Amino acid sequence: METGNRQRLHHWDFSRALYLVLGIPFHAAVIYSLSHEWSVASPEKSQLLTWLADFLHSFRMPGFFLLAGLFSMMLLDRQGAWPWLKSRLTRLGLPLLFATLLIVPFQISVQQVALVIKGTVPAADLPGMIAAQLSHFGEPWIAHLWFLWVLIAYCVGLAMLQVLSRGTLRARLEAFVTWVGDNRILSLAAFAAICELVARAQEIVVAASPYYGNAVLNYNLYVIYFGFGALVYSSRKLNDLLLRPGSVAALTGVALVIFAQVPHADLIEHTLKVMAAILGALLIVGYISNLAHRHFNRPDARVRKLVDASFTIYLFHHPVIYVLATLFLMVDLPPVLEFAVIASSAGLISYAIHLAVSRSAIAMLMFNGVRAKKPPVSQQSRADAAKLQSISTDRPYPLRG
Repeated sequence: METGNRQRLHHWDFSRALYLVLGIPFHAAVIYSLSHEWSVASPEKSQLLTWLADFLHSFRMPGFFLLAGLFSMMLLDRQGAWPWLKSRLTRLGLPLLFATLLIVPFQISVQQVALVIKGTVPAADLPGMIAAQLSHFGEPWIAHLWFLWVLIAYCVGLAMLQVLSRGTLRARLEAFVTWVGDNRILSLAAFAAICELVARAQEIVVAASPYYGNAVLNYNLYVIYFGFGALVYSSRKLNDLLLRPGSVAALTGVALVIFAQVPHADLIEHTLKVMAAILGALLIVGYISNLAHRHFNRPDARVRKLVDASFTIYLFHHPVIYVLATLFLMVDLPPVLEFAVIASSAGLISYAIHLAVSRSAIAMLMFNGVRAKKPPVSQQSRADAAKLQSISTDRPYPLRG
């Protein structure tokens, strides 16, 4: 990330990459989770890995969407609504398109193979099952690419707000943060009322469609963190506040997200859980931001490599984990050991795929939505070019060497 004067803020880059890469241990853990339904699940379950998956889920995507909102507001404020939205549609839309066409069908096929290995369906039915799944649009076609669909929708909404505000969105957001600070009690009451509406809507929608209703709500709830990120960019005070949480605040955040996962008995408890989940996630994300600002707010070649690789790693780690989880259905090892092997192997394989993708300008455009950057011209190269230009061109023989 760069500020208005192009000073790069390395800690935000590191944090965003961290949230993407944490998708590897999260998806490796949900294979053995007692509370998550996943496409390739192991019959062996682990309470420890269930807790790990629940904990990572509580702050990983909130942190990612918060930074997505921050980056989006920064670039929107700098470029203007339509040029920024056009670049976002390219940056997000191309990876979404090509991952949907090339990665998702492979995942769907592996998922059906896993069912055969588990003995759920006979092997003779495998070709027909794959064909049926590929020809029917459903959740498997969205899979881990849901965040790209959601981000595109959020970006369209943010661009529309910029147009409606006639280019003054940042100033309006900064004024809103000031108003909240001056009216804390009223703001807290409004926050509680919104959380109650969310809790009530969740009960109604999930009752109507337990699986898809819950998914739709969860995807759209991240607009809270996306909007908060836009506020963080717009307000220096809020930015400083996000970087403030220490270890006590982090532990408080952990306690809040644990409370948010306890079953509720009525609407009041459900509302409190929604509030706890949001506040707990923000405290944990703030603590991570604090650590990143203290330890990674400077140029670092290793961090730069992680940042550059993180998007590709996220796209490809999912099918890699599908394959590894399917292979481990044929062996019987302790779940924690299988998790360790799958997570570490998926990380290495995904990074190797990134190295291959980064060698091709076409592949980078397909899976990252960016054109390969030309290497910077060194000072020595500029000096050599100047010397060549200073040499007379009326020589009787061509230049050699």
